[in-house]
Formats: sequence, structure tokens, C-alpha cells
Amino acid sequence: MEWSNLVGNLEEQVLPNPCFVFGLHKCGSTLMHKMVREVCIQANIPILDIPALAFKEGIAGKDWSADESLIPIFKQSRLFLGFRFLPQVLMNPDLKIRDKKFVLLVRDPRDALVSAFFSFGGKHLSHKLPQKNSEAFLARVQNNANLDIDEYVIKHSQTNLKRMIEYRDHLDFNTGMIFRYEDIYYDKLKFLKAIFEHFSIDVDNALLARVAKKHDVRPEQEDVSKHIRKGAPGDYINKLKPETIEKLNAILSDIASSYGYDLK
Repeated sequence: MEWSNLVGNLEEQVLPNPCFVFGLHKCGSTLMHKMVREVCIQANIPILDIPALAFKEGIAGKDWSADESLIPIFKQSRLFLGFRFLPQVLMNPDLKIRDKKFVLLVRDPRDALVSAFFSFGGKHLSHKLPQKNSEAFLARVQNNANLDIDEYVIKHSQTNLKRMIEYRDHLDFNTGMIFRYEDIYYDKLKFLKAIFEHFSIDVDNALLARVAKKHDVRPEQEDVSKHIRKGAPGDYINKLKPETIEKLNAILSDIASSYGYDLK
């Protein structure tokens, strides 16, 4: 992959060090990245969204995650965002990711899996399509079309488990800030302020307030056709069978406790 053609000019550098905005699929990550991106563009803060560039080109995460040609790019003093998993390339010792400031947005994994079913479950598709190679994306979604919601969440729980473990094992939680989905859902202004304060980046409070207000969307009722389908925490209780919840608790409780979730 020739990243230089997609990334463009990287000479402009105004941040002291690289910093990273991480999330997990269906944990409010799209909303977080949108808000952070909008603030940065208006405040002239240098950003780079490698996952978005790859998605636009129709390149799956597994096909760029380990690309070592990205190492020089990730050394640039920019705010890197767009991540829904920790790419293998960032685990390269040369990048010293444990020394870098980061924020990470997580969610009760049971709610995240339910939300994923309504975005990628085959029967439902509220996720946008890549501009290129959309057929491959749709084929991956259709692989789940025969699964009901309980089957889907059990099948994909191992992927969530792996990604949460990788974040925990490769990042230094003392160097970063862990936010939970509830933080972004109920108080977006406080959430944005905390992010930029953590990165020691001065941003006008009025700008943060405008962006937070613009994106403060809370559906009054569920709409499975929307990316923000319902939003309210705890929806897994209404969607999953008790025995499915029990299985998820057994699979995910240990890692979830690392992020402040007590799965019972």
C-alpha cells in the first residue's frame, strides 16, 4: 500500500508528540471521532485518520493493520484518530506506544455486541459503505445473515474480547484516559474538554460547546435503520435471552472488569 498518496503532506507539525484517539466498534467511537475531528479541523490541529483512509479505499482492517510502512507516519507529531481496534503495527516496539498519550472509549461489551448486530448483522445494515470495494464489505456482512441476535453476539464475543485484551496489554492506562460510553452519551461537552486537556491542547471553550451541542443526539425511540439506533445504555437486557447474557458474562467478565464494568 502506497500510503504517501493517501496521507499527503506531513511536514506541518505543531504537537509536542504523537497522541492517539482509540475506541471499539459500537462503543460511541464514530461519534467521538466525528467530534474530535471537527474540533481539530476548526482549531487547525494536525490530525490523521488512517482507518478512514483505508475504509474509503475499501481496504479491510486486517489488510493494513500490520503494514510496517506506516511506522514513520505514526511517528509524526499529530493527533491520530479513527481506531476501533489496536493495529498490530502500533504494537511495534519502535513506536513505543506505551509512552504515548491516548484516550480510549469503551462500552459494556454486551451493549456493544447488540449494537453491532443492528449495524453488521446481515439482516440489518446501518453502517455506511466504503466508496471502493463495497461488494467485499457487503459479503462480510452477509456471512452473518443466517444468525439471530443471540447467535450473533456469542459468535462475535471473541473478537470483542481479543480487542479489549490488546488495548489493555499494550497501552499504559496511567498514560492515557479511559472513557466509558456513558461519558459521551450524557455529557459530550465534558467529554471533549477532558480529551483536549489530557493532550495539553488549548481549544476555545466556545468551539467545544458548539461541537458538543451539534452532536448531542439522543433518539426518543428505537430506529433500527439509523446508525444511532437507540443509544441508551443497558439495551442488551431487552434484546438478549437470559442464557445468552449468562454466556457473555462468562466470556467477558474478566476483561470488562479492567474497564470498570461488573458483568453480572
